[in-house]
Amino acid sequence: MFPLIESIKLLDGELYNLKLHEERMRYSIKSLYSEILRWSLKELLLKHTIPEKGLYKCRIEYSANESNVEFIPYAYSIINSIKIIENNSIEYSFKFADRNDITLLFKQKGACDDVLIVKEGLVRDTSFANVLFKKNNQWYTPLNPLLKGVKRRELLEKGLIKEEEIGLKDVKEYESIKLVNAMRGFDTMSRTPTDDYLETARKLGKDELERVL
Repeated sequence: MFPLIESIKLLDGELYNLKLHEERMRYSIKSLYSEILRWSLKELLLKHTIPEKGLYKCRIEYSANESNVEFIPYAYSIINSIKIIENNSIEYSFKFADRNDITLLFKQKGACDDVLIVKEGLVRDTSFANVLFKKNNQWYTPLNPLLKGVKRRELLEKGLIKEEEIGLKDVKEYESIKLVNAMRGFDTMSRTPTDDYLETARKLGKDELERVL
């Protein structure tokens, strides 16, 4: 089993953000194993037959020396409700293939579609995406997410979003929310946080609503 994974968007034959993905892969290998990535991402992918039509997740499992590549047809998941999960021990600063700790949190979602992970009182990520919040026509993302995603980095570098420490108690001050990752871009549908949590509260009960808002 390979220790790390990378997920890259492939749409109609075009692979997105290869440079940023490779930089993260090289950083992960160097940080975790004091090694260098012994192949380039572009050269690796050119060895495979890349689908020319449709939306795919290019999933790469890798170590410093070896890799496995597959192209998986992708459909966007619809998130209508989010359950807040607080956990002060969760760590996922590298994109490990082993996501067991995240999966355990996700299993606590109950009737909701996903979980919003809060650590030490601060909003971090959902189970699969970085979070953006809008206030006064400006989009913000948590300063210290669980995982610094490639799409998040792209949006920061383009000046489309800013980093801000966002406490759970502060969420109601924001107007809208987006979930972004390598597959979900900035054009993802937005919803007001209050509406999301109200839907959650209807499923979880009045106490949850009062605690969140």
